[in-house]
Amino acid sequence: MENKKRKILVKDHGFCHFHNMVELAKEGHEVWVNNTIENDVDPPFEYYKSLGITILDAETSIKESLLRKFVDDNGIDTIINERYSFKVPQYWKTDLDYIGLNTRSGHLESRKLWCRTEVSLLGVNVPDLLDEVKVPCVVKPKRVLNGEQAQVILKEDDLIETDDTQYIEEYIGPNIETNLDFIVSGGKYSISYVQSTCGEAGIKDGTDGWWINHTSYDILSVENRNLTLEAGHKILEWVASLGGSFMGHITGLVKDGKWYFCEINARGEMGNSTPIYVTGNQYLEAMLDGKPQIIGDARNKFYNRLVRAIPKEPDSIYPFHLHEKYGVRIPCGLDIIDGEYRSSKQWRCKVTDDIIGIVLMDEQIPEEFFQEIEATSDWYCPR
Repeated sequence: MENKKRKILVKDHGFCHFHNMVELAKEGHEVWVNNTIENDVDPPFEYYKSLGITILDAETSIKESLLRKFVDDNGIDTIINERYSFKVPQYWKTDLDYIGLNTRSGHLESRKLWCRTEVSLLGVNVPDLLDEVKVPCVVKPKRVLNGEQAQVILKEDDLIETDDTQYIEEYIGPNIETNLDFIVSGGKYSISYVQSTCGEAGIKDGTDGWWINHTSYDILSVENRNLTLEAGHKILEWVASLGGSFMGHITGLVKDGKWYFCEINARGEMGNSTPIYVTGNQYLEAMLDGKPQIIGDARNKFYNRLVRAIPKEPDSIYPFHLHEKYGVRIPCGLDIIDGEYRSSKQWRCKVTDDIIGIVLMDEQIPEEFFQEIEATSDWYCPR
């Protein structure tokens, strides 16, 4: 593929395209990102700017007519979109280079009951449907419209009333949670890695916890890895047939030697700041030329090291210079506040004490890197 300098708009990235954007900017592409304001708190403008990435103003990001005008006025030639609910203008798909979800693949994450039904038809285990809410069970939205989430019912105090917008599943537990990351492009797929998620994943009571602060990853046993891959290949043959060019992950649960489907997230991996180990131009080639294996082959082993870094206080200064000193890939979730690197205020609302961690990941991270973080700053790294 021709390595021309591109003008790229990333729509509704969250953290999912962070390393992609950094690598694209490094290679001289102009990169703009729409504004993902949360709770009226600005996104990390200064941090992104320091990396050569521009965050759009909130009005342009939210108002579709202004966003279209921005694309036209600035000669944007490449769109990266992961927002399943965004109605992508048709000419973005036909006249520009488009990376992202189409209508059908966008349903993977938003139409949960439909996705569950389709997966069951592939011969993959799914939890049984239940007629009523009881302890334990899981209540899920049939269709996600406004950020609705599944609710796990584990005790009497959790019991809720449901309506016809929800369905109820058997609770599979105790379990081992598995995550399989994949890339789809040109009707083909590639698996980048599988892993086990440990700890308290998810948000408790809306604000009490944040998955980065409590979750870690582990290597699956050979048996459970094989179960995950067997189901994953069946599911991904179908996912790839839906079209689109995107990265995502499949969550499953292992209990008593059986793998059960939980959900598909049709967006970048939940590790958020975990790198994909390809250059920006390799990413474009993989996603535009139907070569998902370029990314999958670069990240298909889980011997990489992943560690959380957590500040002791909300405004603790992060020792960003240590990434250059030790050659460790930079994280997302930071901003430059009052001239210093600190955790981004945009995401502090996810926790009640404003203390929110970030993910550090690379193929190798020297122990000396962690030791110096803890010896010279008010951040610590559980490991």
